[in-house]
Amino acid sequence: MPVSQSTALSLRGQFRSLYTSLKRTGLLQRTPVVFCEGDSWFSTPLAMNLLDWIVSPAPDEEERGVPLFGQGGLFFRVERSGDHAARNPEAPKRSMFVREHIDDLMAWYSRFEFDLILLSAGGNDFVGPFLARTFAGHSSLDADAAFQRVLDSGQYARVREAYALFLQAAIAARPRVPVLAHTYDYPRLIGRSGPLTLGNIGVAAALKKSVGPWIGPHLGAISRGNPADTAAERRRFARLLIDGFERHVLRALKADPRFAATFDYVDLRGVLADDSDWFDEMHPTEAGFHDLAVRFRARIIAALPASKR
Repeated sequence: MPVSQSTALSLRGQFRSLYTSLKRTGLLQRTPVVFCEGDSWFSTPLAMNLLDWIVSPAPDEEERGVPLFGQGGLFFRVERSGDHAARNPEAPKRSMFVREHIDDLMAWYSRFEFDLILLSAGGNDFVGPFLARTFAGHSSLDADAAFQRVLDSGQYARVREAYALFLQAAIAARPRVPVLAHTYDYPRLIGRSGPLTLGNIGVAAALKKSVGPWIGPHLGAISRGNPADTAAERRRFARLLIDGFERHVLRALKADPRFAATFDYVDLRGVLADDSDWFDEMHPTEAGFHDLAVRFRARIIAALPASKR
């Protein structure tokens, strides 16, 4: 592969063919092989997403000293927008870290010498129907009381246990391969859907009516008397939700002795602090994803074997 050129494949046959070719020619010894599973932060077609920027960085980044993959990389991508980390009660087949899906992934993963696993999972578990169920029958909550209901629901524990199920299987298959996840950044455009145009998703824009919102419509229970204060309180709740994911899922997993040597995560909170960095409630713009990817990429490279950085 030319310097800094990477290849992303989702079809297993194509991946196997290129992997075999790299191995036969001796290039596998210096080519990172990365297994990717995740949600829309890795897969949204609305713009270059977080993983797209890792695989295909901007042309001028190498000149500006931004860390790139030295000899390119081979990325196997199985992420899908809308998937949950834990079992999704509304759509069970859209669940990442459940036994049947993990068994299928590990049957494939164990056959190749992957250097790293990248995960993007958990955001969808805390929005949409979950919020609707959590706040049903409640009103006049402040952000703290609303967040306490999330804590009391046990959802963080369910997501953490789902992650743990995946990590146990990955470690059993390849004990020394690191796993790197990420937090989400703080949502800002609460209640706002994303604009659909031919420019950002092509002809699908003519068929799809909207992108979100997934959070705002379910926060009617959070109110503070006037619209400005209510909006601020709902945004504060969203921040608590993201902080809770970092503390009760990712940080807890990293502190777990079973996973401490394998699992780590990149904290992306507070990077995108302007409304213009966001496309909708849950997704940054292309430029926003790029800013996050610069931070994420540096940690990815550090997690690779020294010969492949």
